Amino acid sequence: MKADNVSIVIPAFNEAGAIGPVVESLRARLPEAELIVVNDGSSDDTAAIAQAAGAMVISHPKNRGYGAALRTGTLQASRAYVLFCDSDGQHSTDDVMRIIEACDGHDMVVGVRGQDSHAPLARRPGKRILTIFADYLAGEKIPDLNSGLRMIRREVLLKYLHLMPSGFSFSTTSTFAMLKTNRHIAWIPITVAARVGQSTVRQWKHGPQTLLLLLRLTVLFEPLKVFLVASGILACFTLASFAIDVVVSGRFNLGDSTVLLGVASLLVFLFGLLCDQVSALRRELHE
Repeated sequence: MKADNVSIVIPAFNEAGAIGPVVESLRARLPEAELIVVNDGSSDDTAAIAQAAGAMVISHPKNRGYGAALRTGTLQASRAYVLFCDSDGQHSTDDVMRIIEACDGHDMVVGVRGQDSHAPLARRPGKRILTIFADYLAGEKIPDLNSGLRMIRREVLLKYLHLMPSGFSFSTTSTFAMLKTNRHIAWIPITVAARVGQSTVRQWKHGPQTLLLLLRLTVLFEPLKVFLVASGILACFTLASFAIDVVVSGRFNLGDSTVLLGVASLLVFLFGLLCDQVSALRRELHE
């Protein structure tokens, strides 16, 4: 993989303290790459500093979110691959180079943060819960669900760009979309440093939003995985209700609650089958 096939997209919101060195280091090591900084409505000198350091700068008139910035950068990119890199100084240029080198033959390469990477203690429990939930929905172990350092074949990413949210779940969504459509993915170990400045991620706000997003994506790509569980739970309640009816009446008897639960279980199962067919048709349309 040559750098002239790569567009590096860097979303930035009020990163005047870090954006300069980030752009300068990437420009020095990858002079042939297209370097795009999406200034997401910053109120400081982020745009001016990035431009002076040698990046193409695209500015949103107001803050639209991390995902919206990545979408803008992807649409503006002109190279075969799009590499996403954070603007806060967390990602090293060496790791960026390793991601690019590993991209041949893959639709996406993701930087997997190791144990020696910086991670705020307050986020670790939430991240663990999110990882367990994501692994179940994906049906496999995901090395790093939401790493911000990743490289994706642009023509593939454009097929799923309409699914990408405007907020912080862009990385999560792209991982899930690629896994669920059996794309070729490489996982490369990286080390993440402490960021410069204050993070705008809020665990109690963005964590539940990400969990809901994963559920929605599963319904979109593999709905039976959700509906079968829901139908099975209702079926268990139906059997329990029937057992209570038999114990209370002393004979074979179906109470109103048992009938309602049984009908609900059947309807959820049939609805899941219908959603599965719609999902298959939708995938064919976008493929």
